[in-house]
Amino acid sequence: MKSANIKERELIIKFHQEGKSSYDIAGILDISQTKASFWIRRYRETKSLENLPRSGRPTPLTNESLNSIAKAIELQIVNPRGRLGISSKEVLSLIESKIKRRYTLRHAERLLHKMGFSLITPRVNHIRKDEHAQEKFRGMFKKNSIRSIWGIQS
Repeated sequence: MKSANIKERELIIKFHQEGKSSYDIAGILDISQTKASFWIRRYRETKSLENLPRSGRPTPLTNESLNSIAKAIELQIVNPRGRLGISSKEVLSLIESKIKRRYTLRHAERLLHKMGFSLITPRVNHIRKDEHAQEKFRGMFKKNSIRSIWGIQS
């Protein structure tokens, strides 16, 4: 299945081959004229509409190491101590112990999102809050902690 970007690029080339200018193509597809010109030029030069590989430092983390970290986190999220969740700092120390590499807290959060976890943070109280509903919610999920807790994304 082709992505929307590839389909849009194919339309740009199709309209160009029909003799339309990049200004006309931009108006039809509701994109910028520079974007239309860029893909027309790129297609002329490479005969491809795919993205070129990006430069940058490759990650030392393999899919296997990410999966093992995710499984260890899942075991700690639902633990017998009765607490749901794990703090970002606990995740950071778990990652360091598993792969013997130090990461910043922000990068650890990016890795958690990549592994399918979502951040659950406590919210401030509203003026018209319902005390009974809040107590019921706390009882169900045990979110009484004031620190950030990571949970499984559903």
